Amino acid sequence: MSSKSVDKVSQESPLELYKGDELHPEHNDDYLRENERWATEEDMSLLRHVGDRLPTAAFFVVLTEFCERFTFYGITGPFQNYIQNGYQVPNSNPGAIDGGQHLATGLGNFFQFWCYLTPIFGAVIADQYLGKFKTIVVFTVVYIIGNLILTLTSIPASIHHGGALPGLVVAMIVIGFGTGGIKSNVSPM
Repeated sequence: MSSKSVDKVSQESPLELYKGDELHPEHNDDYLRENERWATEEDMSLLRHVGDRLPTAAFFVVLTEFCERFTFYGITGPFQNYIQNGYQVPNSNPGAIDGGQHLATGLGNFFQFWCYLTPIFGAVIADQYLGKFKTIVVFTVVYIIGNLILTLTSIPASIHHGGALPGLVVAMIVIGFGTGGIKSNVSPM
């Protein structure tokens, strides 16, 4: 190739190089390379159909993650007052356990730590035994059980009979397991 032809090629745009049958009839910026041809209607009918809709499971996974995060942040906020303050104490913030600031901060930090440790267990269970989707379903049920324990041990009858603190600790552990099983399998998706 001479230097004049190289200069001529470098000055022309790619569209100017490909004229006639080489340009796609509907897309002017699309062109053929050497030994290629445009796909015919018959070629297009023989291609595998690629789905254009998300599977239903994807919507359930997104919904599960949304509910899990909403619940997680919804319950961790009130923990400090719930643990620190007493139940129906006049001129005080609402609470239930009357454990003081040290216990409230300690249990709150334990819960955060536990929820960041348990995804390791959730990942192992998914990889070795159940798979991602079954693990999400199983740990969603575990999470719901933890929320049920928390709810039932925070009603007034349970608080009066001393079930609030043990119920809270058990609920934290169970919810932490649920968080680990869900978070470790939804985040990588």
